Amino acid sequence: MEQSAQRTDVYTLLRYTLDLYIAGAWQWMGFLPDPATGKTQVALEEAQIAIDCADFLAGKLKPRLEPEMQREYERQLRDLKLNFLMKQNESRMEA
Repeated sequence: MEQSAQRTDVYTLLRYTLDLYIAGAWQWMGFLPDPATGKTQVALEEAQIAIDCADFLAGKLKPRLEPEMQREYERQLRDLKLNFLMKQNESRMEA
């Protein structure tokens, strides 16, 4: 039985990558454990880069998304940015 190969378009790859950056940002802010070690750690520089990349990808995807998905990604990015600012402030207060 032959399975037909389906072409993956760039927008599918962008959504997949966007989801990876979002998950990575939560992990690097210390909210999710590293899947390899099971431990949490804070790496704010990495989190900032992941958030910036996710924001860029969401902008590229926006014209291709349904309004509901647009709002969902906007919400996720807003939550990431707010939590990043909180973590950044905590880090400054500890220093």
